Amino acid sequence: MRNNLKEILYKNKIKWKTLPAGNKRKKVEELIKLSDDELIKEYNTYIPFWQKERGWEYETYKDLFRNKSILEIGSGLGYDGIVFSKYVKKWTFSDIVYENIILLKRIAKLLKIKNVSFEYIEDIFNHNFPEYYEGLYAHGVLHHIPFEFAKKQIENIDKFLKPHSKIVCLMYPRERWEYYGCPEFTDFGRITDGENTPWAEWYDKEKIQKLFGDNYILLEEKKWGWRNIEFVNFVLEKN
Repeated sequence: MRNNLKEILYKNKIKWKTLPAGNKRKKVEELIKLSDDELIKEYNTYIPFWQKERGWEYETYKDLFRNKSILEIGSGLGYDGIVFSKYVKKWTFSDIVYENIILLKRIAKLLKIKNVSFEYIEDIFNHNFPEYYEGLYAHGVLHHIPFEFAKKQIENIDKFLKPHSKIVCLMYPRERWEYYGCPEFTDFGRITDGENTPWAEWYDKEKIQKLFGDNYILLEEKKWGWRNIEFVNFVLEKN
């Protein structure tokens, strides 16, 4: 049965109005209602967890992105971009959830981060980005839609990536899918990310190469997590 893009995107938009916030999840609508002081106080409580879990990523990739213009898709609460903004020329946050972009604009303003921009994406296949980028960051995003749709999305993004752009993608590795008994991807999504997650798909070196195509070179694969099978980061470079 052919996957229904409209249905999956709709479910993702609903799902990701509740975002990972440190070691918990928070509804964006609740965060938006907070005063400025309350919002920053709340946001600061998430940072120690993010730093502990992903601090190694910031150290690893900061030089890869240094002084470059980077596009992030699926920005969520935006902490990765906030950290990387200290090293890059410009960071562009993008998301399919409008409320997430509204909240992130406010957070960035409160934190006085100026070298950032924001894109709300309604059509993942045809979004016309306003500039060209030197890198792409997709942290736990592309595996939440079927491969055929992710490939079409990358084909559109590719038009806005300059030659020699650096790519960092976090996906779920095949080993994690096998650990849970090779479930349907609709079930795998619920296992990995909870109820109302419409999809999660595994990736390995061959599949990530197929996703981006022959015009990209795979530079690195790194698996990590509690059992070293929860996550896999891929680094690629556009020819």
